[in-house]
Amino acid sequence: MDLDDSFEDDLREALLDDVERKLEEEIGPQLERIARENWQEYAARNGYDIEHVWEEVEGPFVERDAGSVGVRLEWPGLTALFEHGVSPHTIQGNPILSFHWESPPEGTRPPGAPEHVVAEEVNWGSVTGGIPAARAIRNALADVRRVMS
Repeated sequence: MDLDDSFEDDLREALLDDVERKLEEEIGPQLERIARENWQEYAARNGYDIEHVWEEVEGPFVERDAGSVGVRLEWPGLTALFEHGVSPHTIQGNPILSFHWESPPEGTRPPGAPEHVVAEEVNWGSVTGGIPAARAIRNALADVRRVMS
């Protein structure tokens, strides 16, 4: 029996079709769900009001080219600060910094401190100890990879 000349191409396309369907129907939604649960646990554990991180996520978007299929989710700006964490550090102004913080998180501004502050430098995280790394997205990816194995 001879195989059609297009056998390999047809097989590749069928495989990519199957992977694309699985990413759209299963893997993408599962990744978003696990990451959301991770974010919610992280926020509760640290007392953070960051619902926008999981409420404003966009996707999953499944992208396909001639030889591959991938899935992508987009989290809102500054999500990486929580995902990777931020150590306490000094922010230098050039020549000055100006901050307006109408309602800072509890415990981050001393009682009686003004809402508008002008300074040459700010020791960010000196009260809070910085931001601990959430690893919400990275752990979700690891969980999904384990399920796929």
